[in-house]
Amino acid sequence: MSTRNSKFPFIVSALSAAIMVSACGGDGSLGGGDTAGIGGSGFISSGTVTGFGSVFVNGVEFETGSAIFEIEDESLSQSDLRVGMVVQVEGTINPDGITGTATGIQYSDDIEGPISSIGINVDLAEKTLTVLGKTVIISNTETAFEGVTYADIAPGNVIEVSGFIDQNGALRASYIELKSISFNAASIFEIKGFITNLSGTSFTVQGINVDASAANISDLPTGLQSNVLVEVKGTYDGTTITATEVDAENNDLSVDADEVELEGLITRYVNNSDFDVNGIPIDTVTASAVFTPAAPVLQLGDKVEVEGTILNGVLIAMEVEVRGGDAEVNATVATIPTSLNDSFTVNVAGQTVAVQLTTATRMEDDIGTDDYLNPTELVVGNFVEVKGFESGSNTITATQVKRTEVKEVELQGKISDLVLNTSITLLGVTFLVENGGLYPTEYEDENDMVSTNTAFFGTATSGTLVSITDKSPPDGNPVGTADEVEIED
Repeated sequence: MSTRNSKFPFIVSALSAAIMVSACGGDGSLGGGDTAGIGGSGFISSGTVTGFGSVFVNGVEFETGSAIFEIEDESLSQSDLRVGMVVQVEGTINPDGITGTATGIQYSDDIEGPISSIGINVDLAEKTLTVLGKTVIISNTETAFEGVTYADIAPGNVIEVSGFIDQNGALRASYIELKSISFNAASIFEIKGFITNLSGTSFTVQGINVDASAANISDLPTGLQSNVLVEVKGTYDGTTITATEVDAENNDLSVDADEVELEGLITRYVNNSDFDVNGIPIDTVTASAVFTPAAPVLQLGDKVEVEGTILNGVLIAMEVEVRGGDAEVNATVATIPTSLNDSFTVNVAGQTVAVQLTTATRMEDDIGTDDYLNPTELVVGNFVEVKGFESGSNTITATQVKRTEVKEVELQGKISDLVLNTSITLLGVTFLVENGGLYPTEYEDENDMVSTNTAFFGTATSGTLVSITDKSPPDGNPVGTADEVEIED
């Protein structure tokens, strides 16, 4: 184990854990017989930072007065953390399940390097970057940005990325930091992965060639070996990293853990009793795991939080909570919350949708002085983007709230009422549709193909998931008349 991680011998990064999938056999074991992920005892939490005051991770507010912070191998402080960073917390949790005390918090990025290319997906909500040959997916709504925006990120930018590996091996970014505007051949970059194709002091990590002939490998007690999980630091010429340092990364799950909270993506899925998160097998049967929401329809790539214990490399789950949710609203604040567990309302087409906050809600701010949004900072008229679950006829339990500049009003949810050629109701809000006039309602099917009024009302039923955009005049129909209606997958 790396000496620089000696204060935190308990967990591997989300990227490192998920990389195990590509290095494992069908039974989930490594070639050497070890399974990677989390190890240690006591209470362990791995997930994104969702808020501050103390530090909120996985719905738990951790007091940090006596915590040791290790950030990118340096002893720093809580002020160096950001919303969206994937961190590892060691400490204790109180009987209420939502407060605790951290003894140590560790953050290490998953990759740092120059962007060589950028592609934009068809709905403009995500971009696919190539960084040091690695595919990185950023989201307009789910990635927190520092020093750069979703719109302005460009080829040549050098970025630091934290996030989760998906089922296809792509790194889905929860946090992006701009390190420099342009690529400098003398800069030191970083990448994590298994040593493969080892020949002397040359090898590959995640398909990137590494020349370690002049590297400091003192952190590897037995030297360079195949299938060892490492972090490589060095310069990059577009094809090869000339390493200055190769450090070992902890990948030991042989030590059991009493209490674990793990956030990540489903990287293998057979059914709700047989799936992996970040490459770690999840057992939901032994402890009769409780799912939130009940009986969810899980699939590959879904973000979840799993609570339980580690035993022989398997996380014995007691709770599984889906972190995504398919309800969304982008609108102005109508009433304000007084605390993190409070609710507030937003104005949608002259009607209101309630937003319920929890300690697990990720709070972000694109317009304030800090990237963290304290709920008490919201004021009437602020524009917010909300994602979460429908938890009532007109309520979203929020997994994410972001305060932004004013945009178009949008609402996504399941249809609760449908009047042929006249109106659509979801989350308690009724939208009229316009069949003629200057701005007839535009329709798209679940494949993002242009559709028609007739096709929509012939296909959509109660329970169909749709998103509705309500533009303000003079750019669209009167408020409350849908300008765009799209059936979601």
